[in-house]
Amino acid sequence: MQKQKEMGKSLKHEFDDYIEKYREIQNKDVRLSGETGEFFAEYKIEKMASWFPEYLDQPIDMLDFGCGDGLMTQYAHKYFPKATIQGVDPSSKSIEHAKHTCKDGIQFDVLEDDTLPYEDKKFDLVYAAGVFHHIKFNQHEHFIRELARITKKGGRIIIFELNPFNPLTVHTFRNSPIDQNATLLFPRYTKSISESIGKVSTKYYCFFPSFARKLRVLEPYMTWLPAGALYATIIEVEK
Repeated sequence: MQKQKEMGKSLKHEFDDYIEKYREIQNKDVRLSGETGEFFAEYKIEKMASWFPEYLDQPIDMLDFGCGDGLMTQYAHKYFPKATIQGVDPSSKSIEHAKHTCKDGIQFDVLEDDTLPYEDKKFDLVYAAGVFHHIKFNQHEHFIRELARITKKGGRIIIFELNPFNPLTVHTFRNSPIDQNATLLFPRYTKSISESIGKVSTKYYCFFPSFARKLRVLEPYMTWLPAGALYATIIEVEK
């Protein structure tokens, strides 16, 4: 328990230090793609909308785990208009920023310790975008179980992560101040720590940069290719 509290505190302080320049840093990190951090935040939500169209017009409960300043949470509100959306993050400064900049109707909570402040089987859809590589390895399974605890049976958990098999991703990761204390997760590892809670699949993003945007029509057909810059581990909760 003490180790869990120490991990939560260190993660909180790390992102408290970056909140004022977080989006500026993100934009620098992805500049080689010709896009912005905002583009990729919406891109992930678009992916979820295409994977789970049955949720788009349903009054589901949805959680952004590790929501940061709430940018991706706002896009979730846009694409899932009937959903009740919540965001949670250990960085109190990030949550304060999110509350001031995001639309009404989104609830944001500070993660005070490593037990998520939600009742069992509350959410239909939970996602974590670029979160787990900031969590210590000995805490990964703990948080997987926590996400499973708060997700309904048959609900989905999506873990978005950077792909260590992609050279450009690795270069960007190594040069980002946001990721200086993080460790990339291989897709097979993320899948292995998730299999105890449900059925798991992996989708890769073979993303074309802006100068080759005409080729983006091919991206939906390349989710099997392990060379994509990003990947998503999708879990259908069985317990």
